[in-house]
Amino acid sequence: MSNPSKQKGTSFETLIKEYLHHWGFPSAHRTALSGGYDTGDINGIAHAANDRQVSIQCKNQKKFNLSGWLDDTVVQAERLDGAVPVLVVKRPGRGAKSLDDTYTVMRLCDLVCLLQDAGYT
Repeated sequence: MSNPSKQKGTSFETLIKEYLHHWGFPSAHRTALSGGYDTGDINGIAHAANDRQVSIQCKNQKKFNLSGWLDDTVVQAERLDGAVPVLVVKRPGRGAKSLDDTYTVMRLCDLVCLLQDAGYT
């Protein structure tokens, strides 16, 4: 791969996919690039009862643009039948052995939906 930025992103996406596999989500997979029809970087996770999916967008960049990235993540999730949009952002200065410290960003309404689906009261 000749583009260093793309290589960095692909490497991070692969680490996140493997992390998810380790924690019991064997169907999580990296998606193929699809331009204007992108549904996130990682798909394949769905709620057991209602089949609502999760669309994960991964970012490994030094300069943060959380608002713009989250907006893009929401749009991509909408293309996946209203999936839950989740933005995963690598913490600067943390390596592959620190994936537990990776940031996860989502809208409050999506967190509430996940908590309700999981039966929290």
